[in-house]
Amino acid sequence: MATKELVPQLDVILAAKRQYLSERRATTPIEAVRALASMQKRPQPILSSIPHQAPILIIGQVKYHAPERRIQTSSYDPVSLAMRHIHAGADAIALYTDETLYQGGLDDLVLVSRAINSPVISQDFILDEYQIVESRAAGASGLVLYAELLPQATLRALVSATQRNRMTAIVEVNNHEELDYALSLSPYVIGLSRHDLRTDEIRPAPLEEMRARIPSSIRVMITDALHTLDDVQMAANLHVDAVVLAEDLLQSESLMRQAEPLLRRDGTIFEGDL
Repeated sequence: MATKELVPQLDVILAAKRQYLSERRATTPIEAVRALASMQKRPQPILSSIPHQAPILIIGQVKYHAPERRIQTSSYDPVSLAMRHIHAGADAIALYTDETLYQGGLDDLVLVSRAINSPVISQDFILDEYQIVESRAAGASGLVLYAELLPQATLRALVSATQRNRMTAIVEVNNHEELDYALSLSPYVIGLSRHDLRTDEIRPAPLEEMRARIPSSIRVMITDALHTLDDVQMAANLHVDAVVLAEDLLQSESLMRQAEPLLRRDGTIFEGDL
Protein backbone atom coordinates (compact mmCIF):
# COMPACT_ATOMS: atom_id res chain seq x y z
CA MET A 1 0.00 0.00 0.00
CA ALA A 2 1.32 3.46 -0.86
CA THR A 3 2.51 5.66 1.98
CA LYS A 4 -0.09 8.33 1.18
CA GLU A 5 -2.89 5.79 1.49
CA LEU A 6 -1.87 5.06 5.06
CA VAL A 7 -2.49 8.63 6.18
CA PRO A 8 -5.94 8.89 7.84
CA GLN A 9 -8.50 10.97 6.01
CA LEU A 10 -9.54 14.27 7.58
CA ASP A 11 -13.04 13.00 8.44
CA VAL A 12 -11.48 10.08 10.33
CA ILE A 13 -9.17 12.43 12.21
CA LEU A 14 -12.02 14.76 13.17
CA ALA A 15 -14.23 11.86 14.29
CA ALA A 16 -11.40 10.58 16.48
CA LYS A 17 -10.89 14.08 17.87
CA ARG A 18 -14.56 14.34 18.81
CA GLN A 19 -14.53 10.92 20.44
CA TYR A 20 -11.40 11.72 22.42
CA LEU A 21 -12.91 15.06 23.42
CA SER A 22 -16.08 13.34 24.63
CA GLU A 23 -14.01 10.99 26.77
CA ARG A 24 -12.04 13.84 28.34
CA ARG A 25 -15.19 15.83 29.01
CA ALA A 26 -16.78 12.84 30.75
CA THR A 27 -13.69 12.41 32.92
CA THR A 28 -13.00 16.07 33.69
CA PRO A 29 -15.86 18.62 33.67
CA ILE A 30 -15.12 21.91 31.96
CA GLU A 31 -15.47 23.72 35.30
CA ALA A 32 -12.43 21.83 36.59
CA VAL A 33 -10.45 22.71 33.47
CA ARG A 34 -11.48 26.37 33.85
CA ALA A 35 -10.16 26.33 37.41
CA LEU A 36 -6.82 25.01 36.19
CA ALA A 37 -6.73 27.59 33.41
CA SER A 38 -7.37 30.40 35.89
CA MET A 39 -4.20 29.43 37.75
CA GLN A 40 -1.97 29.89 34.69
CA LYS A 41 -0.01 33.05 34.07
CA ARG A 42 -1.50 35.53 31.63
CA PRO A 43 -1.03 34.53 27.97
CA GLN A 44 1.79 36.32 26.20
CA PRO A 45 0.76 38.77 23.46
CA ILE A 46 1.09 37.64 19.85
CA LEU A 47 1.57 40.49 17.35
CA SER A 48 -0.32 42.99 19.52
CA SER A 49 2.85 44.86 20.47
CA ILE A 50 4.38 44.80 16.99
CA PRO A 51 3.71 47.84 14.78
CA HIS A 52 3.39 47.67 11.01
CA GLN A 53 6.76 47.82 9.24
CA ALA A 54 8.43 46.02 12.15
CA PRO A 55 10.41 42.90 11.29
CA ILE A 56 8.17 40.02 10.35
CA LEU A 57 7.46 37.85 13.40
CA ILE A 58 9.13 34.46 13.01
CA ILE A 59 7.15 31.51 14.34
CA GLY A 60 8.98 28.20 14.48
CA GLN A 61 6.86 25.15 13.78
CA VAL A 62 7.15 22.11 16.02
CA LYS A 63 5.50 19.30 14.11
CA TYR A 64 4.81 15.70 14.98
CA HIS A 65 5.61 13.35 12.11
CA ALA A 66 3.77 10.06 11.81
CA PRO A 67 5.69 6.81 11.27
CA GLU A 68 3.96 6.56 7.87
CA ARG A 69 6.16 9.47 6.85
CA ARG A 70 9.17 7.24 7.56
CA ILE A 71 10.31 9.32 10.52
CA GLN A 72 10.87 7.56 13.82
CA THR A 73 8.42 8.93 16.38
CA SER A 74 10.70 7.84 19.22
CA SER A 75 13.01 10.72 18.26
CA TYR A 76 10.25 13.33 18.47
CA ASP A 77 11.15 15.74 21.26
CA PRO A 78 8.94 18.85 21.06
CA VAL A 79 10.72 20.68 23.88
CA SER A 80 14.17 20.23 22.39
CA LEU A 81 12.94 21.28 18.95
CA ALA A 82 11.15 24.34 20.34
CA MET A 83 14.27 25.44 22.19
CA ARG A 84 16.37 24.96 19.06
CA HIS A 85 13.91 27.14 17.12
CA ILE A 86 14.09 29.90 19.73
CA HIS A 87 17.88 29.72 19.65
CA ALA A 88 17.76 30.00 15.84
CA GLY A 89 15.78 33.23 16.09
CA ALA A 90 12.10 32.28 16.36
CA ASP A 91 9.94 34.75 18.29
CA ALA A 92 7.20 32.23 19.03
CA ILE A 93 6.40 28.55 18.59
CA ALA A 94 3.52 26.93 16.71
CA LEU A 95 2.76 23.42 17.87
CA TYR A 96 1.27 21.36 15.03
CA THR A 97 0.26 17.78 15.82
CA ASP A 98 -2.78 17.04 13.71
CA GLU A 99 -1.54 15.47 10.51
CA THR A 100 -2.47 12.06 11.95
CA LEU A 101 -4.40 10.56 14.84
CA TYR A 102 -1.63 11.57 17.25
CA GLN A 103 -3.18 12.46 20.61
CA GLY A 104 -0.17 13.86 22.46
CA GLY A 105 -0.79 17.46 21.53
CA LEU A 106 -2.01 18.66 24.91
CA ASP A 107 0.84 17.00 26.79
CA ASP A 108 3.31 18.48 24.31
CA LEU A 109 1.70 21.91 24.72
CA VAL A 110 2.18 21.77 28.49
CA LEU A 111 5.82 20.75 28.15
CA VAL A 112 6.71 23.35 25.52
CA SER A 113 4.89 26.27 27.19
CA ARG A 114 6.69 25.57 30.45
CA ALA A 115 10.10 25.15 28.83
CA ILE A 116 10.31 28.40 26.86
CA ASN A 117 9.66 32.03 27.69
CA SER A 118 7.98 32.78 24.35
CA PRO A 119 4.38 32.60 23.12
CA VAL A 120 3.13 29.16 22.06
CA ILE A 121 0.41 28.83 19.43
CA SER A 122 -1.68 25.67 19.21
CA GLN A 123 -2.36 24.47 15.66
CA ASP A 124 -4.61 21.68 16.88
CA PHE A 125 -8.01 21.15 15.26
CA ILE A 126 -10.22 23.12 17.66
CA LEU A 127 -13.85 22.02 17.45
CA ASP A 128 -15.30 22.95 20.83
CA GLU A 129 -14.91 25.50 23.63
CA TYR A 130 -13.69 22.72 25.92
CA GLN A 131 -10.50 22.48 23.83
CA ILE A 132 -9.97 26.22 24.10
CA VAL A 133 -10.08 26.08 27.89
CA GLU A 134 -7.78 23.04 27.82
CA SER A 135 -5.31 24.95 25.65
CA ARG A 136 -5.32 27.89 28.04
CA ALA A 137 -4.77 25.52 30.98
CA ALA A 138 -1.86 23.97 29.05
CA GLY A 139 -0.22 27.37 28.55
CA ALA A 140 -1.15 28.38 25.01
CA SER A 141 -1.08 32.07 24.13
CA GLY A 142 -2.92 31.70 20.82
CA LEU A 143 -4.97 29.30 18.72
CA VAL A 144 -5.46 28.71 15.02
CA LEU A 145 -9.14 28.29 14.16
CA TYR A 146 -9.74 26.73 10.75
CA ALA A 147 -12.65 28.38 8.93
CA GLU A 148 -12.66 25.53 6.43
CA LEU A 149 -13.63 23.03 9.14
CA LEU A 150 -16.15 24.97 11.19
CA PRO A 151 -19.75 26.08 10.64
CA GLN A 152 -19.97 29.86 10.82
CA ALA A 153 -21.88 29.90 14.09
CA THR A 154 -19.30 27.58 15.68
CA LEU A 155 -16.42 29.69 14.39
CA ARG A 156 -17.99 32.82 15.87
CA ALA A 157 -18.45 31.11 19.24
CA LEU A 158 -14.87 29.82 19.27
CA VAL A 159 -13.36 33.20 18.38
CA SER A 160 -15.33 34.72 21.25
CA ALA A 161 -14.30 31.94 23.65
CA THR A 162 -10.63 32.34 22.68
CA GLN A 163 -10.79 36.07 23.36
CA ARG A 164 -12.56 35.55 26.67
CA ASN A 165 -9.69 33.31 27.68
CA ARG A 166 -7.29 36.17 26.80
CA MET A 167 -5.66 34.26 23.98
CA THR A 168 -5.07 35.42 20.42
CA ALA A 169 -7.56 34.01 17.91
CA ILE A 170 -5.92 33.36 14.53
CA VAL A 171 -8.62 32.57 11.97
CA GLU A 172 -7.22 30.68 8.99
CA VAL A 173 -8.96 31.27 5.64
CA ASN A 174 -8.48 29.85 2.14
CA ASN A 175 -10.91 31.85 0.00
CA HIS A 176 -12.93 35.06 -0.22
CA GLU A 177 -16.06 33.59 1.35
CA GLU A 178 -14.17 32.42 4.43
CA LEU A 179 -12.38 35.77 4.62
CA ASP A 180 -15.63 37.75 4.47
CA TYR A 181 -17.04 35.91 7.45
CA ALA A 182 -13.75 35.97 9.37
CA LEU A 183 -13.54 39.76 9.00
CA SER A 184 -17.03 40.10 10.47
CA LEU A 185 -15.72 38.46 13.65
CA SER A 186 -12.93 41.04 14.12
CA PRO A 187 -10.23 38.59 15.15
CA TYR A 188 -6.85 40.08 15.97
CA VAL A 189 -5.10 37.93 13.36
CA ILE A 190 -6.16 36.48 10.00
CA GLY A 191 -4.16 33.52 8.75
CA LEU A 192 -3.84 33.05 5.00
CA SER A 193 -3.44 29.49 3.76
CA ARG A 194 -3.12 27.48 0.56
CA HIS A 195 -3.05 24.14 2.39
CA ASP A 196 -5.86 21.73 1.53
CA LEU A 197 -6.61 19.99 4.81
CA ARG A 198 -8.31 17.08 3.06
CA THR A 199 -5.61 16.25 0.53
CA ASP A 200 -2.59 17.62 2.43
CA GLU A 201 -1.59 19.43 -0.76
CA ILE A 202 -0.94 23.07 -1.66
CA ARG A 203 -3.72 24.45 -3.84
CA PRO A 204 -4.13 27.72 -5.73
CA ALA A 205 -5.56 30.47 -3.54
CA PRO A 206 -6.08 34.22 -4.19
CA LEU A 207 -3.66 35.27 -1.45
CA GLU A 208 -2.82 38.68 -2.94
CA GLU A 209 -6.48 39.59 -3.40
CA MET A 210 -7.38 38.43 0.09
CA ARG A 211 -4.43 40.26 1.64
CA ALA A 212 -5.46 43.51 -0.03
CA ARG A 213 -8.93 43.29 1.57
CA ILE A 214 -7.72 42.91 5.16
CA PRO A 215 -7.79 46.25 7.05
CA SER A 216 -4.68 47.51 8.81
CA SER A 217 -6.34 47.01 12.20
CA ILE A 218 -6.03 43.24 11.73
CA ARG A 219 -2.66 41.53 11.66
CA VAL A 220 -1.94 38.98 8.94
CA MET A 221 0.15 35.84 8.99
CA ILE A 222 0.85 32.95 6.65
CA THR A 223 -0.24 29.87 8.59
CA ASP A 224 1.27 27.39 6.12
CA ALA A 225 4.80 26.45 7.14
CA LEU A 226 7.33 27.99 4.76
CA HIS A 227 10.07 25.65 3.54
CA THR A 228 11.98 27.64 0.92
CA LEU A 229 13.34 31.10 0.20
CA ASP A 230 10.73 31.43 -2.52
CA ASP A 231 8.07 30.86 0.14
CA VAL A 232 9.62 33.61 2.29
CA GLN A 233 9.76 35.98 -0.69
CA MET A 234 6.08 35.29 -1.38
CA ALA A 235 5.17 36.12 2.23
CA ALA A 236 7.31 39.27 2.15
CA ASN A 237 5.62 40.44 -1.05
CA LEU A 238 2.25 40.04 0.69
CA HIS A 239 3.35 42.44 3.49
CA VAL A 240 2.34 40.01 6.21
CA ASP A 241 3.10 40.50 9.89
CA ALA A 242 4.12 36.94 10.76
CA VAL A 243 5.23 33.72 9.13
CA VAL A 244 5.55 30.12 10.26
CA LEU A 245 8.90 28.63 9.30
CA ALA A 246 9.35 24.89 8.90
CA GLU A 247 12.18 23.14 10.68
CA ASP A 248 14.24 22.58 7.53
CA LEU A 249 14.35 26.33 6.83
CA LEU A 250 14.69 27.71 10.34
CA GLN A 251 17.49 25.29 11.26
CA SER A 252 19.55 26.08 8.16
CA GLU A 253 22.04 28.87 8.89
CA SER A 254 22.72 29.49 5.20
CA LEU A 255 19.03 29.75 4.29
CA MET A 256 18.27 32.00 7.25
CA ARG A 257 21.09 34.36 6.30
CA GLN A 258 19.43 34.75 2.91
CA ALA A 259 15.95 35.03 4.41
CA GLU A 260 16.93 37.70 6.95
CA PRO A 261 16.74 40.70 4.57
CA LEU A 262 13.24 39.63 3.53
CA LEU A 263 12.10 39.19 7.11
CA ARG A 264 13.78 42.39 8.37
CA ARG A 265 11.64 44.72 6.22
CA ASP A 266 14.31 47.43 6.07
CA GLY A 267 12.39 49.64 3.64
CA THR A 268 13.82 48.16 0.46
CA ILE A 269 10.91 45.78 0.08
CA PHE A 270 8.22 47.66 1.98
CA GLU A 271 7.35 51.28 1.37
CA GLY A 272 4.71 53.05 3.43
CA ASP A 273 2.12 51.68 5.78
CA LEU A 274 -0.54 49.21 4.78
